[in-house]
Amino acid sequence: AADDREIARLRAALRAHPCHGCDEREDHARWAERYHRLKRDTQQLERRIEGRTNTIARTFDRIHALLTELDYLREDEVTVHGKRLARLYGELDLLASECLREGVWEGLSPAELAACVSALVFEARQSDDAVAPKVPGGAAKAALGEMVRIWGRLDALEEEHRINQAEGVGQREPDLGFAWAAYQWASDKSLDEVLREAEMPAGDFVRWCKQVIDVLGQIAAAAPAASGDSGSTVARNARKAVDALLRGVVAYSSVG
Repeated sequence: AADDREIARLRAALRAHPCHGCDEREDHARWAERYHRLKRDTQQLERRIEGRTNTIARTFDRIHALLTELDYLREDEVTVHGKRLARLYGELDLLASECLREGVWEGLSPAELAACVSALVFEARQSDDAVAPKVPGGAAKAALGEMVRIWGRLDALEEEHRINQAEGVGQREPDLGFAWAAYQWASDKSLDEVLREAEMPAGDFVRWCKQVIDVLGQIAAAAPAASGDSGSTVARNARKAVDALLRGVVAYSSVG
């Protein structure tokens, strides 16, 4: 009985409410429903944006910590190593900077340097771990081995700092698949010979050569910051390697 009286009271209150006699009550109800739906959607978007912003901030802090550990940053100051890194752009810029720092490329010929730098930019379309890529011997092979060793150290540090390559940061493994082609072309071999051994379309070959040339130019600018010598061997040989690669079809495709 008490429940019946409460229900009757609530019904009377609804009938007495000003909205009950509104001619546009149904329209207002639909607008109210739309308002609340849009409010929920807006709140969801705000939460997503906040989550992404927090992810960016966390990633920044982790990279900052890594660069501080490697002495590229000292508190909020950029060190000489950091200034060198600032001149390098690419997926493996930190690896390139560490190679300059450790003198990995000192003593290499221009063609050998081109082979090593190719590992910083090249990415095979399909990975075939069963077949080791052909690489130049001697000093170039040793330098490529050092590059892979340094990458392993950086990869372990990034994992320690929880820097995730899937989020677009981190250093992928260097790919040696273009080293022999870059070495041969920089050694003045013919295009037919290089393409035959590389088993690569001419268009792909030219594209990768241009990317190697671009990074060599960066290294020529950054190398003095590693040694303090504006005429460092690596810088000179990087410029010579650019000249050696920028010939024939590669030079022609770069015109205009």
